[in-house]
Amino acid sequence: MSFAFAGLNILLLIYLAHRDFWHLHVPNRGMFALLVVWGAQLYWMQPDDWFFNLLTGAGFFAVGILFWRWRKISASEAKLLLVVGLILGWPCCLVFVVLLPITLILQFAFLRRWELTGRSHHIVLRRLRLLIKKKRLPAGLSIVAAAIISQFYLLLTS
Repeated sequence: MSFAFAGLNILLLIYLAHRDFWHLHVPNRGMFALLVVWGAQLYWMQPDDWFFNLLTGAGFFAVGILFWRWRKISASEAKLLLVVGLILGWPCCLVFVVLLPITLILQFAFLRRWELTGRSHHIVLRRLRLLIKKKRLPAGLSIVAAAIISQFYLLLTS
């Protein structure tokens, strides 16, 4: 994977995390942009194991649909799992699978602990207070954080 494609992926993932935090929805146009970057990467690099990326994306999407049916994540976050699976591919998805529960637990623990101590009027902290009142955990933030760390691992190992 080249640094240019990884940089584009990371920038688009940060944009998607921002949108999920403020609007509780991951926009389709950002996911389509990630798909276009993945397609350009396949065309440019021409890897032999691109089929495993499809299988990884399908597996992540199946797990995302399962969690969506249990009402743990939104449908847009399930689609985000599909795109992240396509981008990361098979060797790097194991790092993502290990990091995702850790980031979700850290995010959940922060929101639970912050509710007790946070008393500020900053706009981000007000948004956190509103998310706590809604009892809504935007999983897109954790998905993006785990995907970015996995991207860095993929860059370092290739």
